[in-house]
Formats: sequence, structure tokens, C-alpha cells
Amino acid sequence: MAGFTGVVVAFGSRSQGSWHPGDRLRLVFLLEASLTAAGFSLLGLLVFSIAGDGPLTWRLMSALWAVFTGVSLWLSHRKIQSNLHEHEDIDKLANQLTTTLFISIVLLQLANIVLWQQSPAFLAAVTLNLAGAAMQFARLIRSAFRE
Repeated sequence: MAGFTGVVVAFGSRSQGSWHPGDRLRLVFLLEASLTAAGFSLLGLLVFSIAGDGPLTWRLMSALWAVFTGVSLWLSHRKIQSNLHEHEDIDKLANQLTTTLFISIVLLQLANIVLWQQSPAFLAAVTLNLAGAAMQFARLIRSAFRE
């Protein structure tokens, strides 16, 4: 994560402190996705070490991730909507795809709580967060070359 941030800051005018508003938002999303993956991985490890590999562990982790992600999606949508006037480079397709993927994984977590109660669904959620961070990183790098 620190390497991603360093590379991004080194590009273009960002190293001089004049960030594009859309890039600031993408950097926030990059950090949020990275920290969410790291935090939930560590929390999952802690719960696993205390409660073991039983259904309670994966129901709890899936429930926590689903609630956190639901709130995060709502707040992200509000951030994007409130900053629309500052962004001339919004990628609506990427935003819709990202929202659809995260809603799908939230539904997968709900199914995991009710049906499976296994670790793979939670692992898919953490993996999606890492993929989301990589996508935001790629979008930041791409935006560095638009100027």
C-alpha cells in the first residue's frame, strides 16, 4: 500500500501538491479497500484463533463484512454524488461495475450466513477488496497520464 501511494504521489503534479479532485477520491477508495482487506484478514485470523473453524466464525465474519461493505457503499455513493461538479473524468461504467460486484459479494455473504457457513465466501470478499484496491491504483496511474 505504501508503495502504491508513493508511486501515485510521484506522478505529475501530485508530487507538487496539486491533486485533481477525482484522484483524491480514488486515493481514498484505494486506501479504504486496502485497509478493509487487511483489517478483515486480521480480524478473521483473530476470530479463527479464538473460536476455531466452526460455522460461528464464518457467519460472524460474513455478517461483519456485509454490514461494513453496505455502509461503505452507501458512503462512497454519497461522496461521488457530492463531488460530481469537481469531476470531469468519472468512469460511470467502472463505478457501476464496482457497485454491482460489491453488492453481489454482500449477497454471497448473506448466503454464507444462512446456508454454507464456510470460509471461501469470506475469502472471496477479502479478495474482492484487494482487487478493488488494485483497480483504484490502476485508475490513479492512468489519470496521471491524462495531463
